[in-house]
This record gives sequence, C-alpha cells and structure tokens, in this order.
Amino acid sequence: MSIFGVTADEVSRTVRLIRQHRIDDFETERKRKDGSHVAVSARLAGLHGSDGGVFEVCITHRDLTEQRAMEARERLLSERSAQAERLESLGRLAGGVAHDFNNLLAIILNYTDFAIEQGAGVGSAQDDLARVRAAADRARMLCRQLLIFARCEPTQAEAIDLNLILADSHDLLAPMLGEHIELIVRQAPEPLMVEADRIKLEQVMLNLIINARDAMPQGGTVVAEASKTEVDEEPPGINPAIPPGLYVQLLIRDTGTGIPPEVAARIFEPFFTTKPQDRGTGLGLATVYGIVTEAGGGIGVESEPGAGTTFRLLFPVAAEPATEIDAPAPVRPPVAHGQHVLVVEDQDGVRDLVVRILRENGYTVTAVGDGPSALQEIEHKRFDLLLSGVIMPNMSGPTLAELIQQSQPRLPVLFMSGYTEGVLAAEHGIDPDIELIQKPFTADELLDQIHHLLTAAVTPDTDRPLPGHDGIGIRRG
Repeated sequence: MSIFGVTADEVSRTVRLIRQHRIDDFETERKRKDGSHVAVSARLAGLHGSDGGVFEVCITHRDLTEQRAMEARERLLSERSAQAERLESLGRLAGGVAHDFNNLLAIILNYTDFAIEQGAGVGSAQDDLARVRAAADRARMLCRQLLIFARCEPTQAEAIDLNLILADSHDLLAPMLGEHIELIVRQAPEPLMVEADRIKLEQVMLNLIINARDAMPQGGTVVAEASKTEVDEEPPGINPAIPPGLYVQLLIRDTGTGIPPEVAARIFEPFFTTKPQDRGTGLGLATVYGIVTEAGGGIGVESEPGAGTTFRLLFPVAAEPATEIDAPAPVRPPVAHGQHVLVVEDQDGVRDLVVRILRENGYTVTAVGDGPSALQEIEHKRFDLLLSGVIMPNMSGPTLAELIQQSQPRLPVLFMSGYTEGVLAAEHGIDPDIELIQKPFTADELLDQIHHLLTAAVTPDTDRPLPGHDGIGIRRG
C-alpha cells in the first residue's frame, strides 16, 4: 500500500529521534494514492553505522482500519449493554411502583363506584365523583404503561398484519392531529405479519404519532410506513440488539423540531421528558420500547435539531396469520346465595374493600390478615372459596392454599396481586398457572372471576352442595 502525506511535524520528530538514537511509535493519518485517508500506526527508527552516525531512516506503517472498526464495535456493544442494564433496572423499579399504586387504585376505583351507585351527593357532587373516577382510570392506564415498560403486563400475542394497525391508526388518529398536521400512512402491498399484542401495537402507533404531533407546534407532516426488510448484520442504533433475519420495519417520520443527541440518548427511559409538566408523563416512549422488545424486536431513533425525527421499529416476521375470534359479550355475574368465602389479605384497605363487594353481592365472608389466622379459621369453618393475596408476611398465599387443600383438595382458590403472573413466576417462584386477578380490579371483574371458579368447581361426585346450588357442591376432605 502506497501512503503519502508526511507532515512537517513528523519530519521534525524524525530528526529529533535520530539524534537521540530512539525508536518511536505513534499514530497518524496518511493519504492513499486514490486520495482517501487512512489511520496508521507508524514506527520510526534510525539505522546507525559503526561510527555511530545515521546512514538510513526506516519508517513502517500498520493500517489501523480494522482495529478502529473493532474498537468502535466494542464501544457500541458496551454502550448497548449499559443502556440495557439501566433500562432493566428502571423496569424493575417501575414494576414495583406500579404494584404499590395498584393496591391504592383498587380502593379508589371501587369506593368511588360505591359512592356513584348510591347517589352520594347531587348535581355538582356527582360531577366531582365522575371526575375522580376518570382520574383513577387514567392512573390505572399509567400503571399499565409502567408494567408494559417493565415487561410485566400480560400479553395476548397473535400473528397480526401490521397493515391493519396502520389503516386503523389513520382513521383514529388523523382527527386528533388537527388541520395543521397531515398524517400519511403507506401500507405494504403484501401482508406484514408480526407476533404481538394488537392492543399494544395500537398503543405504539398512538404514542409515536402523538409524540410527533407535539414536536410540530407550527404544523407539518407525519409519515407512517411499513415494509419487509432483510437485516444482514446488527443494525446500528437499534436497541436492544437483534440478530440477522427477515423483519417487518415500521418507520414513523415527522418534520418537527428534531431531538438533540443528549436527549435522544435517554429518550426511552421512563419519566424522562422534555415536555411541560402538564403535557407529558415521560412514559410514552418507554412504553413503546417495552412493547417492541417484548415482541422480540428493536427500536432506534434518528434525528437532528430542526430536521425532524425518524423512529425505526423492527419486528420479527411471524409465520402464521391471525385467527379472528369473536369475544363473548360481557354478562354481569349473578348475585350469590350465601357461598362462604375466606378472604386473606394483609392490606387493610384492600381487605375491607373486598369484604364489602362480596357481602353486598350475596356472599358470606370471613376475612383475616395473614396465613396463620386463615388456618385457624379453617379448623372451625367450611368455605366454598379461598380468596388470598400472594405475597404476604408470615406465609405466602400459595403456601396457605397448599396447606388448606391437603384437607380440602377441591377448594377453589383465587389469588389477587398488584404484580402480574410473569413477575410472580420470575421473581417469587409462583406457579404461572395459578388463578389470579390483578389489582386494581373492579367489583364486576372480581365477582365474575369468583362466579366462574365456583361454577367450574362443581362436579357430579361432590358430597355437599354449594349454598344456592341444588344438588351440586364441592367435596370436602
């Protein structure tokens, strides 16, 4: 390789080193014959004769192109690893916060419903209660977004054509953007099948397009387009890293104000936002990140201040098309006829709430605050269902259920928790197949699941009929 471009400083260094009888290594830049620049490591040495004088200078060069590329890849991997660890840590924190708030929201939601149903107050008081209920619903959705980011929210994944999500998003979101912003949706001519939760994909579109709208206060254009793309090597700027293969690519581009590099580096962190306090929660893009990674994909952002922003999402291609199943219309559960429920919950507010819901809907209830107290009740009473918390002091809910079912093997059990099944299985070793209702639940949701379990528990060979059920019951040990 012929390399030119020795600088005056290097000539001076050469003379100095020759005089000092030294060998020196240094990095510099050279120019090839074709005019391109290349980084090199140069070693310079003077060859001395018998009289001690220098009769020749030798300079060797080593091309650093591959070494620099390897160092850049290592830096990228290190940065990605650090970001993944930071987001994972934030995810665990977010999941814990959501759990605690879910307990509180269960109380707020249901007692507000009680007040509304009983007609507490008239006129403006009812309006005030309706506003409280609406705020609680919003808080419930924020907790759900936290759980999505933490990858704790239950997922109903299906193979779905991303073209359908694009079409539906245009009809839904275009009116929300205002007349000063144009939304352009470009669907692919072929099906773009991805394995994901449909509701969560709609959440991705909503969050990204609303984010684009907020970046264009003076108006502009948002383009959403999808296609298939082959990824031959690890794509730069995509987090987390994804393996080579065939992907469905979703691009959301806007002509807005752009994002500075220091903001783009933190843009997927929960609670990080540059919006005014009353306009952003810092959860929108964190939620998008959680949904994409849960689907096995990656996401990246390209932006320059004043030049707009492009979000690039890559989803693995799904093998099978979606199967449409019509969901049955919800039916309000019937009033019970004295079935006896043992409620075990260490949170006083939640326990009082559950007791009220059950008693007002025809159940007989015994309530205690921990597992040992529940075992004492079991010694003296018969129950038709155990409704228990999962993570409790002194004894966990599953341990309690196992002990009780040694004597009453057919006793139905329903657990309630602010954590999801995934978190309970991964972090607490709880069987993912347990019957679980996640807080915050409404009265109807709780009653429906209890009714379902009691109905399913009825078998032909039972010894004692359930109260209110002629000729059917649960066998007792």
